[in-house]
Amino acid sequence: MHITISSKAKDYLLKKLNYFNSRQRVARIVLTERSCSGAKFRIFFEPVHISDKEVVIDGVSIYLPSELLDEFDGFSLDVEQFFFAPRLVIEPITQSYRCNCEQKCYKSDLSPAHK
Repeated sequence: MHITISSKAKDYLLKKLNYFNSRQRVARIVLTERSCSGAKFRIFFEPVHISDKEVVIDGVSIYLPSELLDEFDGFSLDVEQFFFAPRLVIEPITQSYRCNCEQKCYKSDLSPAHK
């Protein structure tokens, strides 16, 4: 279980943390979606949750629920250019494709050929 961070991601997070630290908010990795294409994650700047685990990477503190570390074996953080602004990209070391999509997949297969 580990988290790796690129130098661009570190710079990005430090800028954000300089702003949010005065508001007593930290960087938290949050699971935002589970789907057939895998789990998606985002960084939110919010107060620490009781169940959070702090991980310090290259001088940057990141918080996340410990069960995310257990399930995904850690994360890789990098930055990509999204139109005119940079955004943080969070990739799990081990992806999870768990979802309850039987109904969605079944309904999407109801093309005229399948009726």
